[in-house]
Amino acid sequence: MICNDLREYIDRLEVEGELRRVQAQVDWHLEAGAMSRRVTELREPAPLFENIKDYPGHRMAAVLMGPSKPALHARVAIGLGLDKSMPPLEMIEVVREKLKAPKSSVLIDKKEAPCKEVILRGGDANLLAFPIPWIKAVDGGRYLGTWDVVITKDPESGWVNWGTYRAMLKDEETYAIFLTTGQHAGVIWRKYEAMKKPMPVALVIGADPASHIAATTPVVLGSNEVEAAGALRGSAVPLVKCETIDLEVPATAEIVVEAEIVLGERVPEGPFGEYSGHATHRGLAPLARVKCITHRKNPIFTMANMGKPWDDCHVPGSILTCAVAKNRLEAHGISIKACYAHPPMSLVIAVAPRPGLVKKILAILASGGRAGGPGIIFVDEDVDVANLEEVWWAITTRMHPDKFEVVRGVSANLLIPYLTPAEREGRETSHWVMNAAIPPEWPAEYREAHTRAVDFKSSWPDEIQKKVLARWKEYGYGRG
Repeated sequence: MICNDLREYIDRLEVEGELRRVQAQVDWHLEAGAMSRRVTELREPAPLFENIKDYPGHRMAAVLMGPSKPALHARVAIGLGLDKSMPPLEMIEVVREKLKAPKSSVLIDKKEAPCKEVILRGGDANLLAFPIPWIKAVDGGRYLGTWDVVITKDPESGWVNWGTYRAMLKDEETYAIFLTTGQHAGVIWRKYEAMKKPMPVALVIGADPASHIAATTPVVLGSNEVEAAGALRGSAVPLVKCETIDLEVPATAEIVVEAEIVLGERVPEGPFGEYSGHATHRGLAPLARVKCITHRKNPIFTMANMGKPWDDCHVPGSILTCAVAKNRLEAHGISIKACYAHPPMSLVIAVAPRPGLVKKILAILASGGRAGGPGIIFVDEDVDVANLEEVWWAITTRMHPDKFEVVRGVSANLLIPYLTPAEREGRETSHWVMNAAIPPEWPAEYREAHTRAVDFKSSWPDEIQKKVLARWKEYGYGRG
């Protein structure tokens, strides 16, 4: 069953043992952030803070898409209406089939939209009325936008982009938003700047899980994330018009902040503890001025908590990045057995190698943007791409040193710590490629003599494997 809004999702998480209601008072300043980061690292249930210092009656949900145990992607599966124990590679196949059937959104009347239960304009639209957290001590301030959906519209084509971008509180009516030219919203922002017009922006907090997942999905520039959200839900996302800007937002959202990015104005933003597991990028960023805030009664604020090794970005991203990448390759006539994105989003691809295939895959993934990450590893089809031990085994035994390649002249992601000062200034860097697949030109006899894998699945007859598994408890062990 698909969750139609955040509240249904929270209820489902609680039923599945993936959420804890925290009734003890918790401080929005660092304490909630430290507690929820510890939850993430231990893979414990997501916290719903119900007693926040200085904000009586307010609630805040944290790390809703964080990792779980024993099934890492359990909360993503719940949000998509799937079994929480579904293996990741199986989930990727289900998701990529869903993405092949995009659903157009449906516009509803504001009287039917829960996000319009309270409408605040002018001086009443006060950001400080909400429990915006100061998450980490290394952060530059309180962050309004972490688990959000930022909506912008191309002024030339009318294409609407949904993305997840960090937004730092400045005061009761303004926030700084981190946008770069390598991001879709950054491309749109540059067009408004060139036209000397302020850019309308809607910052959505607490949408339905499919909308949040879609906003983090690396779709091709010009594709509609709202249609991807509909595909993941299996039904159209209900939208409603904003009050003061020409944008449409998810009707069931908890909070919608309508704003305009002030023309030509830059303010300090960052650093922020990011998905790379580092505190990254302090600089000047566009300033957004609030025009209106709409919200549900008793709204629930949402907070992500980025870091190493897993967070709200990595967990859904490891599924969606692979589903998009595999669909993109399939559309170009390339079939791969599997792929999986390990944090922070380096892709591992299992493929039967043939001459020229690696170069072709790299070109296809690069042409769509973001699907490859800072590095790609190619392995043979007998390697479990979701198992880092197997991937590392392939790298250390099958990858000839000459098969490590550097691809230069790639657009730089300013959140990656390894950028040199010159790269950060020029916004151009390199990606790496590891080809740990056995070369296809080697003779079969040579491969058999020197490269045959030795493990339980490949080194004993089926009947012996079945016998051993059937007697596993008899041997004195648990499940085989």
